[in-house]
Amino acid sequence: MSGQMPPLAGPDEPIFTVWGHDGASIRCRVCGAVDHIASDEVPSMAGYGEDTCTRCTRCGSVEISDPIFGWRAKPASWPLPPAHGQP
Repeated sequence: MSGQMPPLAGPDEPIFTVWGHDGASIRCRVCGAVDHIASDEVPSMAGYGEDTCTRCTRCGSVEISDPIFGWRAKPASWPLPPAHGQP
């Protein structure tokens, strides 16, 4: 596996991917952080299934899934744009 990650093509692309020669790590495709992932699973408010949320603790990119709306990705803006008046 190469050291470069392909950029995200859009909101339908997964944010997180397995990484490393043994596939034991998870890498954020937005900022490149490895194993900076927080994941939660809770019973769904729909009354069946699970709601899941996986978030990069470095850049804030999120993958969410639930039984009603399905899977969706919300990539963070990374790196942050420069402040007004700065090059």
